[in-house]
Order: sequence, then structure tokens, then C-alpha cells
Amino acid sequence: MEERQEEKLSEGEKTLEELQEENRRLQEENERLNRSIKERMYDKIHVSVRTIDIFIAVMCVLFVVVVILGMLK
Repeated sequence: MEERQEEKLSEGEKTLEELQEENRRLQEENERLNRSIKERMYDKIHVSVRTIDIFIAVMCVLFVVVVILGMLK
């Protein structure tokens, strides 16, 4: 019986399973887009959050040092 239903579907229609899969994929994409830039960056870089935070802090301190040294000369 299911085979008959699938045969009756036209090319533009999708089965229930396909629609559920597409819905799940769209929900995951929506969750990714609703995250902040910081959270999205952490998803792409495979190091711990603490390590990235330390790196960002060190870069900020170095930037301040460079600006101060530039003002002194």
C-alpha cells in the first residue's frame, strides 16, 4: 500500500520522511544562526573556550602595549 502511495506522488511532492528530515535540518540551521558571533567562532575552532579567551586577552594586552609604545616615540 505504501508503494502505491509513493507511486502516486508527483515529482514536486515530498514524502513525510523527507519533510521531517528537512524540518530537522532547518531547525539545526536556525539554532546555529541564533547563536552569537563568539559562540559560532568557538564552533569552528576546535580548541577549548578557556584557551581562546586567554588568546584574546593576550592579543588585547599586546595591542595596548603597541599603542602606548607608539605614543611614546
